[in-house]
Amino acid sequence: MCRMKRKAGQPEAALLGAPSPAQDREGEALLRVYLRAMGLKRLFRQGWLKRGLPEAACESVADHSFGTALLALFLAGRPPHEGLRREKAVLMALVHELCEVYAGDITPADGVPPEEKARLERESLARVLDGLPEAAELVALWEEFEAGQSPEARLVKQLDRLEMGLQAAVYRAEGAPRMEEFLESADRAVGDRDLRALLALAAGAGSAGAATGAGAGAPAAAGADWAGGTGATAAAGADCAGTPGAGASAGAETGGAGRRQAPRPDPLQE
Repeated sequence: MCRMKRKAGQPEAALLGAPSPAQDREGEALLRVYLRAMGLKRLFRQGWLKRGLPEAACESVADHSFGTALLALFLAGRPPHEGLRREKAVLMALVHELCEVYAGDITPADGVPPEEKARLERESLARVLDGLPEAAELVALWEEFEAGQSPEARLVKQLDRLEMGLQAAVYRAEGAPRMEEFLESADRAVGDRDLRALLALAAGAGSAGAATGAGAGAPAAAGADWAGGTGATAAAGADCAGTPGAGASAGAETGGAGRRQAPRPDPLQE
């Protein structure tokens, strides 16, 4: 199993300690599930670290999930996605990374076979939700997302990649190197015309900001600030080629109009 970089500490163990039958109350079970899920606040998005971003600047998986959920809130249920259920899309975005609490943020560079990755994530999700009355409902929602079985799932899959691209644009504008790989990956994975327009807007703005130094300070200084891990991860780009089919449903029909057909996903983050 690949080693994941996390902030120190385990919220559940720190606050409540190990569970026992005497403590098996519904209120405590809910609190335990919440604290387990908050482990995502301590799990770095590993793909950024593999590109040399220092931990101090790196977002967490919880940050990414929040961003994806906000995009679902803003976009689902409005044209051209008015046929999609906003609440379902937001819930799906909120749970789509809960499987990483114990499995970790496994990226293509880690070389974990898809079947093993799926097993680890399924077991992790069951462990996170253990004791929650709605566990089966949330697991089913996660399975639906993973399989891209509904218009909401296919939209959220694209929002997952779009959020990555938007974050890459921000990092690039702040002076981080090697963000073009993430922008190109998002461009291949996002097929919906309106989502692509958002991605292009962010990529264009970030490119202009980086070129002029706006929002990033002096380019040379910015590059030095972002150099944490550079060299040690110089080969990560070659190692992190996307896995065919990982998110293959991302560009499929989302219930909206004006989609670019048959995108070629190769996610650098998972």
